[in-house]
Amino acid sequence: MMTFDPDQIADELSTLAELGIKKAEGLEEAEVFISNVDTLNVQVYTGIVEARQGMALGLGIRVVHAGKVGFAATSGIDKAKIDSTMQEAIQVAKARPLDPKFKHLPDPISISSKDGITDKQLLEFSEEEALKEIEVLSEEALAYDKRVKALNGVVVLNKGVFTIANSRGISTCSKGTILGGGVYLTAMENGKQKTGLEQLESRRLVDFCEVGSKAAQRAIKMLDSKPLGKSLRTTVVWENIAISPLLRGMFNTASSAQNVQEGRSYFKGKLNQKVADEIFTIIDDGQLHEGLSTFKTDAEGIPSQTTTLIEDGVLKGYLYDSYSALYEKRESTGNAGRRWPEPFLFTPAVSTSNLVVKPGKNDLDGLTSQVDEGILVTDFIMGAGHSNVVTGEFSVVAPNAYLIKNGEVKHPLESVTIAGNFFHSLKNVTEIGSDSKITDVGKIPSITIKDLTVSG
Repeated sequence: MMTFDPDQIADELSTLAELGIKKAEGLEEAEVFISNVDTLNVQVYTGIVEARQGMALGLGIRVVHAGKVGFAATSGIDKAKIDSTMQEAIQVAKARPLDPKFKHLPDPISISSKDGITDKQLLEFSEEEALKEIEVLSEEALAYDKRVKALNGVVVLNKGVFTIANSRGISTCSKGTILGGGVYLTAMENGKQKTGLEQLESRRLVDFCEVGSKAAQRAIKMLDSKPLGKSLRTTVVWENIAISPLLRGMFNTASSAQNVQEGRSYFKGKLNQKVADEIFTIIDDGQLHEGLSTFKTDAEGIPSQTTTLIEDGVLKGYLYDSYSALYEKRESTGNAGRRWPEPFLFTPAVSTSNLVVKPGKNDLDGLTSQVDEGILVTDFIMGAGHSNVVTGEFSVVAPNAYLIKNGEVKHPLESVTIAGNFFHSLKNVTEIGSDSKITDVGKIPSITIKDLTVSG
């Protein structure tokens, strides 16, 4: 296996990006984005192992012609593809209507920033090592209890480099490594089936030895589940991995300055107003050292930064890319994102990086001990992606929930539905945990929210 050398790849891609800008002489403006993402994916389906490794390499070009923006992209990269993609982008620009909100491509901003952790051990991580890790995941889960009958496990390693150059003077690149692994399994007893999930993601080489057994433990506990048998408004303690997808979906929309400008954000007109309980503080940290979305620059070459969204319950700021920032005659916050693992196929848009909720003093057990009556939601939830991210209305299903009585977790529950308004619920946050966990959302602790509707 050849070692992935991010520095060498960055130099090669930067040279090609600069070449693309030289070829754009005569155009009003141009931007060349090139990315190279190497992915190793090893999966196990109850004894059947599959391994795949591939590279997503390509470029995307934006041009400004007669004040109109055109974009074109292609897989692979060479001088001929730069030429053809540039010409295609010009033709797209000619065919598009004029956007009165567009000012120009971004200018360089001089702010100190760094890439997140790049682990040299992950640069040399082989398929054989991934196969060993997937074996550990599988064996640990199946050995935990004979009632574990079906298992899906995965180990994924992403090593990536992207570079951006534009005709206004931006020329930069970012790189990183991310290793993730997880198990989703089914336990069966007397005709009842229950699931369990556990996952671990890091920018460093990590040990997956307990991931399988933790997933099995979650599923086995659920075999004793009982129906809630009613609908009520009550307190919900959300485990960090359960609340994460709701946080991402809601803040990715509500904190976008472009959505605010276009009237599609709940936070429109609420700057410097109280929007959450005073114990709630959340930032977008593009410079979180261990963050999975930490890069030196965002997806259009602006340095990644740290932006406070809500501080002590008060809305303090929004997230900007260059398009939304120039519309307000201000600087971008470095929050332009493109969709991975093939970011070259997409134009940049406002996106969160690493959401970080300020932790409290108690772990998950400490949070539940303070609840007289309520529900504990662990593991994953279903339906977060169908929430109304503009109004905040949500209804999700929690397959792994527990009843809380007098500060004690009594017994697991059959699947329950939890509904409410996310943004209203921010004012009903009563406790925040100390158990912050790194996920693809950011660094999130468990959170207690009162007055939600639970039924089951």
